[in-house]
Amino acid sequence: MWICSNRWARIVGVAAVVAGCGGGGMVVPCKAQVPELRGGSMLDCSGLPCMEVTVAGGTRLKLLIDTGNTHSLLDEAKAKELGLELQPVNGPDGKPYPGYWFATLKDVKAGDASLGELKVLVADLKPSLAKGDFPPADGALAYTAFQDRVLKLDYKNERVGISQPLKAEVPCPDSCGELTTPTFGRKGPPIVATTGFKVNSEPVVVQIDTLYSGTMLIYPTSVGKLGLSDPSASAKKRFFPFTDGGVDMMEGTAGAESFGTMVLKKDATLYFATSKVHTPDGMFDGTVGHELFARHVLMLDFHAHHFWLT
Repeated sequence: MWICSNRWARIVGVAAVVAGCGGGGMVVPCKAQVPELRGGSMLDCSGLPCMEVTVAGGTRLKLLIDTGNTHSLLDEAKAKELGLELQPVNGPDGKPYPGYWFATLKDVKAGDASLGELKVLVADLKPSLAKGDFPPADGALAYTAFQDRVLKLDYKNERVGISQPLKAEVPCPDSCGELTTPTFGRKGPPIVATTGFKVNSEPVVVQIDTLYSGTMLIYPTSVGKLGLSDPSASAKKRFFPFTDGGVDMMEGTAGAESFGTMVLKKDATLYFATSKVHTPDGMFDGTVGHELFARHVLMLDFHAHHFWLT
């Protein structure tokens, strides 16, 4: 498996490898009881979602909420300040990767939601913070921190809600997509993807990436099937500082972007990959991010593998 997703490989500068609802684009109702959600305020870290987290001893950390990564992350300076025991990260040859460790945070609380113990990847974030390709934060909570829980990201009211680990399914209030974890490319790490979104009424499978600051990014293998204009014809580019270490993307438009029966935007802006954008080898169609989530509420059920948006 990958010790860090493509995001951290690009931001920190290492690419290290160590040895139901709906489907096929359909959106259908789900049924069950809504769990109690606890949490706290959704803070702003350079325009991206983060929240205050406390750990054993009462130390406060500001951590990004990163649904695009498999490993939660902590800055090396904070790990040493907390006196954490650092374990080497070994490669397939049994030798440790210099500058990278695993550690365990104890009694982790995200607002008033308890996450218990949390294993984190530790790395020196100072160079990336200085270059501006990592938002100002002490690290990040990956989607794996919410295993078997419901994660509510309320962009409208700037709140984060987290359930306790679940044993029963919870409802979609209207309709929902199916959460899956395909790899990012044939050799990449597993990421969070969902059905339910559409472009020009055509269903797409998209990665949910809370640290991608744009709307919808469509990968080259899906441009033609969605009837979109040739990206090379676009004269507009936009720079995304926190994606792939900072990359340009080509700007385009779609007649409409939607989720289920809800039209999110007509004449919608979307983006296309340039040569420096890492692409998933056709494993899924695109990535949705922060600007598409604004003014909406996202519900990610990591127990029953459902996603819905209101």
